[in-house]
Amino acid sequence: MPSIHIAAAVLASLATAGVALLAVHSFYRRPLKRLLDWLDEDACSLHEASVTQPPSSRVSAPSIVRISRRLQQLRASNLLLHQQAIKDPLTGLGNRRLLEQRLEIVLPLSRRWMRPVSLLMIDVDHFKEYNDLYGHQAGDDCLLEIANVLRDIFRRETDIVIRLGGEEFLVVLLDADKEKATELAEAMRDMLEAVGVPHEGSDVSNVVTVSIGVTTTAPGRPIELDRMIASADAALYQCKAQGRNCVTSDTVPPSWREDSHSA
Repeated sequence: MPSIHIAAAVLASLATAGVALLAVHSFYRRPLKRLLDWLDEDACSLHEASVTQPPSSRVSAPSIVRISRRLQQLRASNLLLHQQAIKDPLTGLGNRRLLEQRLEIVLPLSRRWMRPVSLLMIDVDHFKEYNDLYGHQAGDDCLLEIANVLRDIFRRETDIVIRLGGEEFLVVLLDADKEKATELAEAMRDMLEAVGVPHEGSDVSNVVTVSIGVTTTAPGRPIELDRMIASADAALYQCKAQGRNCVTSDTVPPSWREDSHSA
């Protein structure tokens, strides 16, 4: 091939490549850079007081670096939102959503491995009177103290500790039979009483106390969470009938297990 033809082919290839690069820059890189600039300016306006890096250094960073930073920020934000969605804002314990997420995984495993599951329903004795006497801020501090006691007692990774709302807490113990669950419930009740949060408005004690209803389902038997909570609530009602500041335990009625199994 004559050299002039080779040169022409090279020039044509370079021209085609140049057009392609120009198209990429016009249709992809330029809009992307504008978007990143807008995001940086928006973030700067929202967090102006906390920004330590000058805007020029942020804007001049390569696009790939800025995209990577944005992805990291999005992952961190999503993680924070997820944590906020499954945590009680006052105590930092889990909430009902966390409970349902965890049980959706662990209950089938417990059934397959033929392990018992116990549930503790915990209610603060005369908490309304406590709030009326000491104020709502003191009531919040009291709930935080109870949450700390719960963390001290129920330390296993498989223990699920949540605040249901108000003065009610719930604990799910995997691979814990009725005797073990009752023992832990008594330990929690004793520890809180030993902490000695004053409660002059209680007719049970001069310190804050709790009543705890415990229920246990037989190993390998299916059970619905709502029915297990109802069984623990019934045990808790027995506590209150006996004068509060105590632990009563029961097993999930066989008829309930059979109904759940047939469903």
